[in-house]
Amino acid sequence: MERGRDHGGGSLSLGIARWKAVRGGTYQDGTPITKPVELELAEILDSICQRYSCLPSQLLAEDVGILRMLAIVSEGKVEDDKSG
Repeated sequence: MERGRDHGGGSLSLGIARWKAVRGGTYQDGTPITKPVELELAEILDSICQRYSCLPSQLLAEDVGILRMLAIVSEGKVEDDKSG
C-alpha cells in the first residue's frame, strides 16, 4: 500500500483527523496509520516559510534544488535537537 493513502478511502480531512486521533495506531489488518503525505508536505512548506519569512508562493517559485535541500534539512531535524 502506498504511504499516505487513506486505508479506508475518503477525504484528506478524514485521513488527517484519523492521524490526529491515533498517531501511530494501526488498522484492523495491522497496516500502520501514517500521517498523510499531503500534510507532511504542507508542514514542511509552512515551516520553511515561517523560518525564512516568505509566502508559500515565493517559496514554490524557487528552484526545485533549493526546495529539496530545505526539505531534507527539515526531515532530518530531531525533535529534541538543541544544536540549532
